[in-house]
Amino acid sequence: MARRLLAAAVIVLLWTRSGSTEIIPFVVIVNLANPVKSLTNAELQRIFRKQARMWPHGEQAVPVDWDSTHYLRAVFSKQVLNRSVREMAEYWVQQSMTQGLTPPSTLRSARSVLRFVASVPGAISYVPPSEVDDTVRVVPIN
Repeated sequence: MARRLLAAAVIVLLWTRSGSTEIIPFVVIVNLANPVKSLTNAELQRIFRKQARMWPHGEQAVPVDWDSTHYLRAVFSKQVLNRSVREMAEYWVQQSMTQGLTPPSTLRSARSVLRFVASVPGAISYVPPSEVDDTVRVVPIN
């Protein structure tokens, strides 16, 4: 439990924007087998827009989003993807028609997100810091 709280505190500090008191209410998580140590915001965008489909180590990247009605999805979409949930839905319609791409799968709870990421080697998602457990690894965003 102490390890979990320490990890959450470190991530919250890392996510605090310089010159702002706004704190990002999520951390990015990957499967324990994923060797990636950190990501840039641009890399995270490319993964969740399916512009980057493979991890540097050759594993397929499998982004998992939250349900479109969940507050965390709205925050992630705006802060990471620089678009609203609605704008992302429009993006996926366009990508489906022009590239044949489908949006990331969606899940409705932290528990289901954690289970999915823990069981799929290339999976990546985001959860509230308080939900992180030892079945996944937090990846800092630089």
